[in-house]
Amino acid sequence: MKNKKILFGICGSFCNHSYILDEIKKLCVYNDVQIIVSENVYTLDTRFHDAKPFIETLESISGHEVWHTLVEAEKVGPILPFDIYVIAPMTATVLSKLKNGIYDHPITLSAKAHLRNNKIVVIAVASNDLLSISGPNLLSILNFKNIYCVPIYQDNPYLKPYSMISEWSLIEDTMDFAIEGKQIQPLLLERKIE
Repeated sequence: MKNKKILFGICGSFCNHSYILDEIKKLCVYNDVQIIVSENVYTLDTRFHDAKPFIETLESISGHEVWHTLVEAEKVGPILPFDIYVIAPMTATVLSKLKNGIYDHPITLSAKAHLRNNKIVVIAVASNDLLSISGPNLLSILNFKNIYCVPIYQDNPYLKPYSMISEWSLIEDTMDFAIEGKQIQPLLLERKIE
């Protein structure tokens, strides 16, 4: 992935944010990356990290102020077009909102604006209930035009049997395939049990 204008959306699933930082750093080497986050990511201090230093790190890596409001999200599309939009991690709540056309959230509103320009959205899901109540939302959204998914696996099948997360290291590869109009395969990964 080179010389692309990328919008990168970050939702909750705070335990995965450190992995996402690594992927954003890689993308920023050869691309112009604008980051947009949910209100929770922008404001909440969690046991994984405090909000302010995390946002400052994102701004340092990308060279842009982090967007976090509906007003900023509304710029996507007609005013500020992007080549591709990545949402990682995408929570089950945001997945449900996007699947059902609920745009009261910076990530979903910017996705709607991006999709209306017939542009690609890559989602990287992390959810403790993806193999239960949230599963139908993922299966449904995979049938939407221009939405592609980073491959997923069960991260802890014995203690959290319904939980699945994306293989973060495949974000850029998924983007490369998506630009060509293809879903990277396999979508469901088997992880070695250690």
